[in-house]
Amino acid sequence: MRTLFFDIDGTLLVTQSAGSGALVQAMRTEFEVTEASAEGIRFGGRTDRDLVCEFLVAAGIDPTPENQGRLRRRYAVTLREALRTVRGNVLPGVTELLPALSVTPHVSLAVMTGNFPETARMKLETYRLIDYFPWVVGGDLDAVRCDMARRAADQLARRRGEAARDNVIVIGDTPNDVRCAQSIGAKCLAVCTGTASRDELESAGADRIVNDLTDQAAMEFLVG
Repeated sequence: MRTLFFDIDGTLLVTQSAGSGALVQAMRTEFEVTEASAEGIRFGGRTDRDLVCEFLVAAGIDPTPENQGRLRRRYAVTLREALRTVRGNVLPGVTELLPALSVTPHVSLAVMTGNFPETARMKLETYRLIDYFPWVVGGDLDAVRCDMARRAADQLARRRGEAARDNVIVIGDTPNDVRCAQSIGAKCLAVCTGTASRDELESAGADRIVNDLTDQAAMEFLVG
């Protein structure tokens, strides 16, 4: 069985900055930090745990587990409201690729994302992709994306045996997706639908790069 770990933002869909806007609003609401801003903060390829800590530190708030938890809970509430009003979209090729992969006998679909698990599911539900992904690994426990990938690989081995580690492909849109694939000995299909350029994805060492998931080469690479 081959396991395909999909990133969400910039790979499957875009929310037109609903996430960053919701995080800023959560800071303002929960901690009364009126000057909270996402300006200068890089979001692509990072985990929400890492971002939450950065927002708290930038506001002069101690990133204790309690404060991280407060911001996480407030962010989830704020994001749910934002997703109802912000017009995002599923990226090209996704609604054709996922159904085809889901009926491929030797392929299993999962999500490995920097989003918190609960907000990842919100996004997948909003854009009607949740049914393809019974397993979501999120960025709630790890500040570093490669650590999240190693945790996902460990979970996979417990679920399907050690041999399952040897047949994994990560699909993402940032150099960090490429690096986390490399950290677990997986291959990486990189898509140029996020903020990273093709040159950046090539430099990171992606095994295959496509402009978007309409490219037949994506399906061929993923099914083998």
